[in-house]
Amino acid sequence: MLPRPRRPHDQLLSPSTIVAAIGGFVIGHILWLIGISIATSAYRVNFWVLILAALIAVASAVIGWLAWRLYQRKRLVQAAFLACLPISPVVFTLIVLGVTYL
Repeated sequence: MLPRPRRPHDQLLSPSTIVAAIGGFVIGHILWLIGISIATSAYRVNFWVLILAALIAVASAVIGWLAWRLYQRKRLVQAAFLACLPISPVVFTLIVLGVTYL
């Protein structure tokens, strides 16, 4: 069903919002791949994985806050992009930390 005017929950499902969300997810994953490649190519992998995890945690909190602010201002496309940007890095960082330290 296509989005209908005057129904805010339908506006979240517009094609541009969905494309922005997918784009944010893909770009977040690419950035995570670059970061983890750099971290695992270092001499002390455990140390750099922890540094990367801390950076991802801080960046995810800031990006989540910015996405919330954009959502409140009804800028849904930008909010969807930013909200999906840290999903892949956070999930995969938790997996890497689990494999590295458990």
